[in-house]
Amino acid sequence: MDKLIVNVENSILAAGSSILEVLERSPGVVVNQETSISLKGKQGVIVMIDGKPSPLSEPDLINYLKSIPAANIDKIEIITNPSARYDAAGNAGIINIKFKKDQRQGLNGSVSLSMTQGFYNKYTGSTNLNFRKKKWNLFGNYSYSEPKGYTKFYINRKFFDAQHQVVSVFDQTSFIKQPIISQNTKLGLDYYATKNTVIGVLFNANWFSNNRDGFTNALITNPDGSLQYTTQTKNVLNENRFNGFGNINFKHTFDTTGTELTVDGDYGSYNARSFQDFVITYYDPQNNPTSANTLKTDQQGDINVRSFKADFVMPLKNQVKLEAGIKTSFVKTDNDIRFFNILNEEVELDTSKSNHFIYDETIHAAYVSYGKTFKKTDYLVGLRLEQTNTNGEQITTGEKFSRSYLYLFPSIFINHKISDNHQISLSYSRRIDRPDYRQLNPFKIFVDPYTYVVGDPTLQAVLSNSFELSYTFKNKYIASLAYTSSKDVITDVFIQDDVTKVSYQIPANLQNFDQFTLSTIVPVSVGKWLNTNISADFFWNKYTSKFLGGDLLNQNVACYINVSNSFSIGKNGWSAELSGSYQSKLAWGLFLIDDLGQVSIGVQKTSKDKMSTIKLALSDIFLTNRINVIVNYQNQDFHTNRTWDARTIALSYTQRFGSKNIAQARRRTSGVEDEKKRAG
Repeated sequence: MDKLIVNVENSILAAGSSILEVLERSPGVVVNQETSISLKGKQGVIVMIDGKPSPLSEPDLINYLKSIPAANIDKIEIITNPSARYDAAGNAGIINIKFKKDQRQGLNGSVSLSMTQGFYNKYTGSTNLNFRKKKWNLFGNYSYSEPKGYTKFYINRKFFDAQHQVVSVFDQTSFIKQPIISQNTKLGLDYYATKNTVIGVLFNANWFSNNRDGFTNALITNPDGSLQYTTQTKNVLNENRFNGFGNINFKHTFDTTGTELTVDGDYGSYNARSFQDFVITYYDPQNNPTSANTLKTDQQGDINVRSFKADFVMPLKNQVKLEAGIKTSFVKTDNDIRFFNILNEEVELDTSKSNHFIYDETIHAAYVSYGKTFKKTDYLVGLRLEQTNTNGEQITTGEKFSRSYLYLFPSIFINHKISDNHQISLSYSRRIDRPDYRQLNPFKIFVDPYTYVVGDPTLQAVLSNSFELSYTFKNKYIASLAYTSSKDVITDVFIQDDVTKVSYQIPANLQNFDQFTLSTIVPVSVGKWLNTNISADFFWNKYTSKFLGGDLLNQNVACYINVSNSFSIGKNGWSAELSGSYQSKLAWGLFLIDDLGQVSIGVQKTSKDKMSTIKLALSDIFLTNRINVIVNYQNQDFHTNRTWDARTIALSYTQRFGSKNIAQARRRTSGVEDEKKRAG
């Protein structure tokens, strides 16, 4: 009732895919390949890995998800209205990606190999191992992947004079190669000290390297189409990252009624170092070079996350359940970026662009929830309190800021069973979206001479109220109506200078966001050979704001439809899968995102003993999964188009080994929640 589960392990189309590509095919989830993940048309999604969200900002998180093979994943949980037990962050909900963990006794596991061919080739190998004997359970996995891809980007911009007459037009085309090498590992140990007590340790690590090679060509023309001048930008990026996370966990069950205490201590360290070179050449209308300059950047970022939490569950008499918990988290980010100009073959520090930014954040939280089950009605009422203290400092300029705020986050869930075939549910929750650490960082990240991305340390947190009414028929057909209202919602906007011809992207607190959503889930079965799941979301997004001296109103009605079909072919282990998704034009802050979609197909053969599987999958057959963005507001009139290596064919093989005796699985989460998603 509280979540939608996507079974990744049994999906044919997951063969040779990354986690990000699986998310793209998940109901209600839309991925912008470069910047964001949305759920049912809403921003502010918390993405968790085994209950522990990655500490990366959305662009860095997307790069991370690109690098992890889907072969490592068991399932994905989509939770649109979390209870008080979860952090209050994320007005759109939570996406929890759960890695495989074998439950069999003895030594067992699996090995998977895949090869994917798109415009470029991609290779992946992974293994999952588990040893379980008596009081000890040792588990882990490792994967190595080399997904080489590309991004093609086109932008057309118009610039105006004081009378709003077009004075010049920019046509920019970029092609960026993106070869990635990624290694991921997880190692854990559980010790069952007594029948009721378990102690565990867990370690996750990711090594990531990216060598991007990009080229941008810009044509600057007069309104009549005649050429003013041309620029060519060579962009080379060398980036290395390490993400490490450790967890110590204690769980004790006091009695047979289910009274239990869980305690978690967590520590994460996330380090990135990148070097980037821009070589910019200017040409006159006759294509003669007129000038050139070189810009180098050296950026280093460190994030440290510490967290402690404790959760207590106590079932009481008369079908009553009481839960309570506390949590404290500490985050420190240290980002140092330096720009260098190359003048007469001499390297000179550019102090006007360089910056050093340090940010500290502490969040204290406590919650309590009370649930009761009647004959036909269940309800759960929760209240969460979170106090946030932040401090930021720009070392280069000496500027400082600090904030402290405390909010209450109530939630209520009511489920009433009208009859065996009919039930209704009502839920309400208040949530918060804090700006991620990259959004707060005032660094300028240059794309080309005329475009850069920058953060804003003055961003405020966003509060949202969400209501949902749902109806379930025969425990499988679901329809729901939801409403969300957010104040000062954070969304990326563009600022354009018509004199310098420079545009930059910056996050901003727009005034209001309202959304109505109608959702349906319809499963269909035809005998034993076909299972179909249809999910559809129809939503109305409305953004209103005083922005750039005008009254912004961006609204439209959009839909997202996902259809997944599973076919059983004969009795020899053959099966197939056909899926498709479509999103219509969508209002998103200042932008209108054009419609997009994809169709994918796959087939698999499982051995008679179920120990080996071979899969063949073709993704995005018609090459329709791309992002087009339109902006027409005040002095901004531009559109963009972004495509990537989406149409691929993948072949994978998985071999399982070990005992088939199943032991009871241990359910486990850790304490690092919202802060892990927001870092970067």
